[in-house]
Amino acid sequence: MCTGRFLKTYKCYGQTQTGTVAARLKNGLSIEGVCPVPLVQDWKMNTMAQKVLHAIFDDPEGTVRSAAAVLGGGAAGVEQAEVLRDKSIVEECLKKERGRYETLLDMRMNNEIPKEVFCRKQQEVEKRIAELEQQMMQYGDMKPATDEDVSGKLEDLQRLMGQFSMPEDGEFTESDIDKYVSGVRVYEDHFEWLLNLDTDTRGELDDAGSPVYFKKITVTPDDEREWFKAHPQWSKSNKYAELEARIYI
Repeated sequence: MCTGRFLKTYKCYGQTQTGTVAARLKNGLSIEGVCPVPLVQDWKMNTMAQKVLHAIFDDPEGTVRSAAAVLGGGAAGVEQAEVLRDKSIVEECLKKERGRYETLLDMRMNNEIPKEVFCRKQQEVEKRIAELEQQMMQYGDMKPATDEDVSGKLEDLQRLMGQFSMPEDGEFTESDIDKYVSGVRVYEDHFEWLLNLDTDTRGELDDAGSPVYFKKITVTPDDEREWFKAHPQWSKSNKYAELEARIYI
């Protein structure tokens, strides 16, 4: 996962080999243990952040109406973030490895495997469990939304819209982004932006709680070029691309 200068992004803890998937395939190397998620430059995250927040705050009343329509069906009618699917996969893997550990202990106690084999396998399993536990830490208390969560999100969004005031120059600062964004998860073909509806918490990742789909936007190469024109102090790049951002609340 990418890590920006100010965004609290998820990290790819599964990377155990160096290099990208494309580079390793080109050189005939195994891609096992390689994170498939591309690195994303800070300026791309900043450009996307501006468009994401404008999509939410340019029309506060419209945002609340859209949210009411999306959340009106309760938890059964909303799309939950893919990060929850990823969390369940890691949880299942962790459960399996802990089961392997218990099996190893039983086998050793029953003298079914030699001590040296047990010690080697024990180290392997303990290492894998530690890696999975580290991955689980990135999800915090994130869980599927309930009907109560959904109704609470609409109330929180209404309150946030009432408190918000647009920056004078129309550009969100790093502090603003940190305040209104809980985190960003990067996938191969899209980004998940998790908004922070409780700004008193200053965008701590766990505050996303039970993210549900709100809306989708696209950042175009023209958006990126315009951003560079307004920020000549940043390093130039010609690697413009269309980026899909799915916004969750």
